[in-house]
Order: sequence, then C-alpha cells, then structure tokens
Amino acid sequence: MKPSPGNTPEKVRAKLSNIFELPADVVLDLPRFMLVGNSSLLIENHEGILEYSEMLVRVATKEGTVAVTGQELELEEISTDQIMISGRISALKWPE
Repeated sequence: MKPSPGNTPEKVRAKLSNIFELPADVVLDLPRFMLVGNSSLLIENHEGILEYSEMLVRVATKEGTVAVTGQELELEEISTDQIMISGRISALKWPE
C-alpha cells in the first residue's frame, strides 16, 4: 500500500491493522493498560517513568503522559516494555 500525500505512516498502519484484523496496540505501538480491581496496573509499551512517589506515578507513552494516583503505590516490576504498579489506585489520567 503506497502512502498518499495525506496519509501518515500511522494512518497507513491503522488501515492495515483493520484490514488484517491485527491488534492496534501491537501495530501502532500504542500503550496498553490492564487494571485489576484497584490494586494493580500493568502498563505495556511505555517510554519511561517521569515521576514516582507513594501517591503519584507519571509514565511517558507515545500518546503522552499518563498519571496514576493513589496511596501506597509501588513499582513491582519495570522492564523495557512493561511496568507493574501496585497499591490502592484511585485514578488514571490520560493526556487531553
């Protein structure tokens, strides 16, 4: 598929994702969040931790900075492609 002047690489990948029924988070390298109750959060496809305290964790993603707020927050696991946060999670805030 040859990109036309109005198509960005992301738009082309999104169209291919739809055509071949591939998950958009994989094809477009989008962040993926898996929240289990309010006690643990798995973030995949992150770009690093910007801020960390017991009440706030700010994580950089391709889509912008995501803020996780709560109490007794801990980084349980950190790797190049995923972060596991545990504690009492009260809110997730995505960029506007």
